[in-house]
Amino acid sequence: MTAKRWPLLVLAIVLMLPILTACSPTTREDRPTTDTATCLRTIAPAPGTVTGIFVEPDDTRAPILNELDHARCTIDVAVYLLTDAEVIAALEAAASRGVRVRLILEHYPYGGGGGQDDLADRLRSEGIDVQWSDNQFRFTHAKYIVVDRQVALILNQNLTKSSFTGNREFGAVTTDPEAVMGAQLIFDRDWERNRQPVAAPPLIVSPSDSRARYEKIIGEARVSIDLYAEVIQDPEIIEALEDAVTRGVRVRLILNPSSGAEDIATVAGLRSRGVDVRAATRLYIHAKLMIVDGTTAIVGSQNFTRTSLDANRELALIVQDPLAVARCREIFTTDWDAARQGQVRNASRDSMIAFRSLVISEHAA
Repeated sequence: MTAKRWPLLVLAIVLMLPILTACSPTTREDRPTTDTATCLRTIAPAPGTVTGIFVEPDDTRAPILNELDHARCTIDVAVYLLTDAEVIAALEAAASRGVRVRLILEHYPYGGGGGQDDLADRLRSEGIDVQWSDNQFRFTHAKYIVVDRQVALILNQNLTKSSFTGNREFGAVTTDPEAVMGAQLIFDRDWERNRQPVAAPPLIVSPSDSRARYEKIIGEARVSIDLYAEVIQDPEIIEALEDAVTRGVRVRLILNPSSGAEDIATVAGLRSRGVDVRAATRLYIHAKLMIVDGTTAIVGSQNFTRTSLDANRELALIVQDPLAVARCREIFTTDWDAARQGQVRNASRDSMIAFRSLVISEHAA
């Protein structure tokens, strides 16, 4: 990867984050041979709050692998699907050098095709603690990582090869203490099967508060809402977007080519109420990103479905760093200009076959 593929400051942010949290990779020999709490006390606090945005497939695996490779004490991961060989190798390498690695994994991802038990057995044999997601949730569809209790990565993407090579995805990397502590709290409670509802601003958490938070954010928009959505079926969210148009907000939506009658009807309804909709042509839209009034971006795992908002474990981060939001706006503008105008209709047969398992999975989630 060359630097010119990144805005300069975004590149600097992502490259600085491992320095802020770990200084350099450690080996088993130079790691303290003490317990995790003692190890964490050896890490100096991060010198400041930094939030960066990375974008796939442009930025490749580097932002995620950098953080995993520089972990000193702990890595906590919650993810719906984990199949990418390089990410798996990085987790195993961290465990081998003495980092405590914990993974919450969805046992039965919808349409996932199995293999979760084999993966869990492999990871456990490498010293990684694996726990299946709590069955209080329809799915644990969240995708986030907390490193050394100082850095949080809040993701759209699953940790799969396609998420790095063929999908439009966004991720946020932050040292914001409130966001990091919130993500760690959610992970620890889910790990311990503590079912007390969690609210952790600036995070948006399903099923605790995501419906109310998204409806409030849409309801308070004054100028514009730019939105990527893989799935949009929730009647209340659709109504909120249509109401925004009614009060003069410009609403633009990038989707995949519609995969069925329900999607086509939804798009027709949105367009009839003034929402501007375009279909992506270059990449599969797995992104879940909302940019409000050009000043706030929301990056996370929620689809706009009842299941995702009300029954799943999901996580999103509200980002207001001007440079991070500017990166989101830049990518949206590029994708909007490249997207197909006119009728959003069924994709080609080959494209739909390629995306079928993922579409089925996400519609369920």
